[in-house]
Amino acid sequence: AADEGTKPEEESQLTAAELTPLLNTQAGLDFAASPRDVNQDGSIDLFDLVIVAGSLGNDVEVSVEPGERTIEVINREKTEKTVRVTGTGIVTDNPDVVVLSIGVSVERDSVKQARTEAAEAMAAVIESLKGNGLLDPDIQTQHFSIQQRYDYSKGQREFRGYSVTNTVSAKIRDLDTVGNVIDDAAEAGGDLVEINSIQFTIDDPTKLKMQARIAAMQDAQAKAQTLATEGGVTLGKPISISESEDYYPPGPVSLEFAFAADAAAVETPIQSGQLQITVRVNVTYEIK
Repeated sequence: AADEGTKPEEESQLTAAELTPLLNTQAGLDFAASPRDVNQDGSIDLFDLVIVAGSLGNDVEVSVEPGERTIEVINREKTEKTVRVTGTGIVTDNPDVVVLSIGVSVERDSVKQARTEAAEAMAAVIESLKGNGLLDPDIQTQHFSIQQRYDYSKGQREFRGYSVTNTVSAKIRDLDTVGNVIDDAAEAGGDLVEINSIQFTIDDPTKLKMQARIAAMQDAQAKAQTLATEGGVTLGKPISISESEDYYPPGPVSLEFAFAADAAAVETPIQSGQLQITVRVNVTYEIK
């Protein structure tokens, strides 16, 4: 460590625990603070750090902002011999599952009356779903509530009654039957039914994600090779790889129904479209 007389009047301090990862991660060096450079409170003076870093060679650069506890350690030899690229892989496919959000909503003067009518209507909806081939594991309650309702007028609140809402999520695995399933459930629930939305998805996107991942790495390799060739260097092996993935199913589609005497005469048309899965990889390659 340097003598006390040579240190700046005001010093920022980092603990040895804070310092070591900075050197190890940013400079790629195995650093252990010398006991003589660690103060009794476990801190290490930045002035001492500069002395320590200077002994590590000309390829290590230390930058300290006055009065800050921030230090930047750069191994120039390491950073100057890499190239970083981002590769993107995109895979599209047809959905194989439709998630239907359907429920009933009842408002009456008493809780008992509202709950009873809601229970009867929802039982009819669930029976309709099962009658169209849906299994118990594919029907799940999403929301159930009992609430008081009020009207507000001229700053006054007037009690209106009680509302009961019950909503389920239903997975339809045969896409050819979606329109018929919706129509039958809507008819079963009658005027109390609420069809909130449908969403197309892929039940198991694992294979598609793998395909997108491979495509992303191939894209990264091609980009890095182009940069290396045009830069007059030789591309080496990847030394770090990180990944992020995006799965973009279409957002839930709201459905509105106008119930009429002949409403069931025409089946509700449903179009599935396609889904897209995107994987991005950030790859750092050695260059020679």
